[in-house]
Amino acid sequence: MRFATYGRKSVYSDKSDSVDNQQRMCREFVDFKFPSAVDSFEHYQDEGFTGANTNRPGLKRLLADISDGLVDALVVYQLDRLSRDVRDFANIYGQLCEHNVMFISIKENIDTATPIGRAMMFVSMTFAQMERETIAARVTDNMIGLARKGLWTGGNPPYGYRRERIEVNGKKHCTIVPVPEAAEYVLGIYNEFLEGGYSLQGMETEFKRQGRRTVNGAFFSTTQLHKILTMPYCVPASPEVWDYYNSLGCQMADERDVWDGKCGVMVYGRSTEKNKKHQIQPRSEWVVAEGIHEPFVPADLWLAVQDRFRQNTFEKKQKYDIPLLKGTLRCAKCGGLMQVARKKLAHGRICSSYYCLKRMRQGVDACDMSMIKCSALDNRLLSVFSEIEADPSVIRKYSKVETKQDDGSVLRDLERKAQVIRSRIGRLTESLAEGSAASKYIVAQIEAEDLSLAAVNREIEIVKTEARRSASTERTSAERSEDVARMMRSLSGLSADEKNAIVREVVQECSWDGETLFLRL
Repeated sequence: MRFATYGRKSVYSDKSDSVDNQQRMCREFVDFKFPSAVDSFEHYQDEGFTGANTNRPGLKRLLADISDGLVDALVVYQLDRLSRDVRDFANIYGQLCEHNVMFISIKENIDTATPIGRAMMFVSMTFAQMERETIAARVTDNMIGLARKGLWTGGNPPYGYRRERIEVNGKKHCTIVPVPEAAEYVLGIYNEFLEGGYSLQGMETEFKRQGRRTVNGAFFSTTQLHKILTMPYCVPASPEVWDYYNSLGCQMADERDVWDGKCGVMVYGRSTEKNKKHQIQPRSEWVVAEGIHEPFVPADLWLAVQDRFRQNTFEKKQKYDIPLLKGTLRCAKCGGLMQVARKKLAHGRICSSYYCLKRMRQGVDACDMSMIKCSALDNRLLSVFSEIEADPSVIRKYSKVETKQDDGSVLRDLERKAQVIRSRIGRLTESLAEGSAASKYIVAQIEAEDLSLAAVNREIEIVKTEARRSASTERTSAERSEDVARMMRSLSGLSADEKNAIVREVVQECSWDGETLFLRL
């Protein structure tokens, strides 16, 4: 049998629940329960993912192998390692049943072969989901409580500050303390932004011209500058700042008259990390409180900067056509995304070029990729599409996975081998029925032939699975070819942004190394 184990460790787990321990216990269980039935043993794992998230690389790889018929039995240490959501678990378990995969959970010791066992399994999952939701609510409530007290709730300290441990009512907490040199540097950025009349892009360009870099040695980006110029921690908790956050619809932890401008502002819930993706929360979710730390940017200066951002907020209107590969093209030298730059030429013409974002921000030492006209690469892409439209089989050149084609000879050889073994077993069985004096040796030989037959049958199943996968790949290639052909036929009737949207769907990966355009469709 082909065994698979799955282990998961979330941010809430302790060391005893490590994926290594889970794998070890699963392996020991399989070796004890199935000492002579293990043909292969594959371990899948994910770290840093909660049970509510099914978009886990290890889990996705496991489910793909199950669908391909590469797993006979799945072993987990505990049910909630697989999922803590009843609906997600039901979907996963349905996939296991569909492919006749044995499922074993060590800790619960549940027999899924019986109706009561399956019922108990889903009861356990319900409690696991409830536990997950309770933990999440408890953590959130604790963080909000700390924020309402003006304490630091964790993570890297903001620009100009460092963390410092303090004791409040006998409990250890964290606060933030200004770093004089860094605070002065940040204050200078606020003043330059207002006095110079810069946009964020203009300020990024000016800082690069001056050679000014972050503490990590990289050039400032517009995102970093915006983060510095909008961070609340550096501003005094004054009545005017209270009015500002109250006007945004934030949850105000204190009354207006409590804010006397002596301490800085604390905000909890501005952003969150879900499934390892940074997301800005709605302002109604923000909890704004007076902190216990020292501010260093005057309230009038900070509010003036925020007013600048508010005045510059407008609905973006598309002024130029979007190139086909915008948002898809990457630099093959550094892996960075390639953006679009536009230059106004004589007679009002606009020249659009792709450029490496990393080179633009960090200089030629980080990446030496040169700019390339958008039309040049877009035309190369269109020529590939035209080639595929003329000959759909060409798309195989641009597919990531190439499957080995089999004419059926391997399968036929295996089936003939299985038939030979079955014939031998038949003859041995007849000899045994005739009452041979060597019966015990015949029985042993029959058992050995049975094992050989089982091994050959497994090889047959693997070949059949590969054949099905190959057929599926062929169908997928045909579908992609048809998508390309359909796009080419309708290209003339589409707008630039519609063409770009279709390219994003058809092109999975695209990179430029200065000479060759690499595509994966």
